[in-house]
Amino acid sequence: MKKFIIDADTGSDDAVAILLALQHPDIDVLGITVVSGNVPLKQGVINTLATVEQAEQEIKVYLGADKPLTREYIEIHSLTEFTNHVKALSSISASAQSVHGVDGMGDIGVIPKSYKHEEKNAVDYIVDTVNQNPGEITLVTLGPLTNIALALQKDPSIAKKINHCYVMGGTSDGSGNVSAAAEFNIWVDPEAAKIVFDSELQITMVGWDNSYKYAMLKEPEISQIRELNSKLGNFSVDIQKVLIDLTKEWYDFYGFDLPDPITMAIALENSIIEESQDCHVIVDTRDGITRGQTIVDYFNVEGKNQNVRVVTKSSNKKFMSLLLDLLR
Repeated sequence: MKKFIIDADTGSDDAVAILLALQHPDIDVLGITVVSGNVPLKQGVINTLATVEQAEQEIKVYLGADKPLTREYIEIHSLTEFTNHVKALSSISASAQSVHGVDGMGDIGVIPKSYKHEEKNAVDYIVDTVNQNPGEITLVTLGPLTNIALALQKDPSIAKKINHCYVMGGTSDGSGNVSAAAEFNIWVDPEAAKIVFDSELQITMVGWDNSYKYAMLKEPEISQIRELNSKLGNFSVDIQKVLIDLTKEWYDFYGFDLPDPITMAIALENSIIEESQDCHVIVDTRDGITRGQTIVDYFNVEGKNQNVRVVTKSSNKKFMSLLLDLLR
């Protein structure tokens, strides 16, 4: 059994990713740490607990950072307001509730039976668990990298003790889903991302480009999930309601993409990767239009450590197969 720690800002796509790990027969999820991102920390914890309950498992959940390392963090519920905030080039970070719903779970009323979480802080949990299991932990990050940066600052030695770190963040092709250049998770806390990417962690970066190219679910794929007639399958579609409505309004088709689940799928089954390249990745921490951009040094111009496996192409067929298999 592979030992996983999942770090999430649990919104509707994180929830599906968490379910994939919990349902995989070869994975032992030791714990889930939560960070502010898609939703504020307390809501992210509620969503995580509700998701674990859907899987009918008992997984320990830990509270982490409620704001980025150096930036303020605010809630924004309107997409127009969020877009204007980004275009104003404000240094303040914001939630993605305009995309995932005020509760982050499609606003369909997902509530856990129990609100019990662990007392131990997420950062302490990560550091202690890695040190107790050197070389055995796979870390999968689905949100801003604040908790991971804090753990590395507390004990830099864990970078070499983590078996591998899969990061849902950035893009490999220069596209962005917040600004023209930046993906949300990195944009929220670019300073934390820089610490993580500049560390000695062995990283696989699965950027948002993999999601919109290879994990976009439209009516045929959604129908396949519905036809499973399973609790987890229906839950995974239902919680995308706000995103589905948004996609229909803005892009005129019925569907949604799954950035966190394709990252988790790759962590579970590396064969989903079709093309990748080991590179140094530079995170732009400057305020401005390129804040949070992941600059991939494909030609090693900087001559720095090429410790990031950048996924440039994934298999939609293998991703969908795994998704359908684990949500049965």
